[in-house]
Amino acid sequence: MITFFEIWVSWKYLLPKTREKFFSIITVFSFLGIALGVATLIIVMSVMNGFREELTSKILGVNGHLKIQPINNFKISNNKKISNSIKDNIENIDISEVLIGQGLINYKGLSTGVLLKGVSKSYFEERKIFKHKIIPNHLKGFKNNKGIFIGEKLRDRLNIKIGDSINIISPNSYETIFGNLPRSNNFKVIGFFSIGMYEYDSSLVFMPLELMQNFLNLDNHIDFFEIQIENFDELDKKNREILALLPKYFKTIDWRELNPSLFNAIEVERNVMFLILSLIIIVAAFNLISSMIILVSSKSRDIGVLRVLGVSKNQLLKIFMINGLIIGICGTILGLLLGLLFCLNINEIKAFLELFLDSDLFSEEIYFFSRLPVIIEVEQILKITLISLGLSFFATIYPSIRATKVEPINLIKWE
Repeated sequence: MITFFEIWVSWKYLLPKTREKFFSIITVFSFLGIALGVATLIIVMSVMNGFREELTSKILGVNGHLKIQPINNFKISNNKKISNSIKDNIENIDISEVLIGQGLINYKGLSTGVLLKGVSKSYFEERKIFKHKIIPNHLKGFKNNKGIFIGEKLRDRLNIKIGDSINIISPNSYETIFGNLPRSNNFKVIGFFSIGMYEYDSSLVFMPLELMQNFLNLDNHIDFFEIQIENFDELDKKNREILALLPKYFKTIDWRELNPSLFNAIEVERNVMFLILSLIIIVAAFNLISSMIILVSSKSRDIGVLRVLGVSKNQLLKIFMINGLIIGICGTILGLLLGLLFCLNINEIKAFLELFLDSDLFSEEIYFFSRLPVIIEVEQILKITLISLGLSFFATIYPSIRATKVEPINLIKWE
């Protein structure tokens, strides 16, 4: 049971006096160390959470949760039969027929390599990442095979406008009497898209499926089916159901198999960063131990007086533990506030620093995204808070026990 007297004495010891400036500076550094450690841990982990979530949502938004393709990677010809069978037997999924190819765009003397993706109009209507982001008239033109969609970054790089005609060269050659020649055709740009991921916005071109099949002379063939699942938790269940409906020479690949090294690296980095940044709080806890030991040494006379007045060793233990916990709790609260405020305004702070330093701190070409994604997880914040408070508590134990070892008879004799 903690009494008002113990709290009052702890608070008095915490407040600096003129002759104890050195101790007060150590206390301030301990306090700030805990606050900065907590804030840094919250900021970094929230950014990494956001980065992982954004990267996952962008990749899944464009590529789907599951891919269905032949084991031998040949083109699929009986695509309508397979897609209808899956639609009729499995609920809460969207299936898209996809044709993939590579190409080289030529426009006003400028060239760049792109990934060509042939899809139907329903692809943009079913994917959340594209909903309400593409003008309906542009979608109508896409459905009628009037042209293609390109990313906004590619548009800005080549200065392309709606209605412009661009030349696309495909490495899928065709035979002539002069040998094999690459396929080439002009396509009208009828719309733009922005996914928010630099890699896609700068190098992906969506083409109407039928138009791309005609361009590559592939009749009604496609490369694979993409499956979008409404409830992400049902991924494994839906995968098994789909496999049961497919011919034996087909296989399914989920998004984890398509990008294993990338997502594993992000997860490992996330855990390692948590451990490394936790060391900041541990260092701050050692500072707290130092400041508490100095406090006990500087207050040895006061401790002797308290013992003579009848204050028990147990009460002394609680007085100094409360003193250290006040520093730990206040530092943790300040760190929480700083971390959350920074996270909520991180893109504004980034823009200010870029303007002030006249440099690009987070290049889109390297970090994929145009904005820094942040996701604050309550469970993670709670874990960081408990770690900080726990370390602050353990940091007070040794100095507090040391305070109880002071014998008043020795102090009286020395004085």
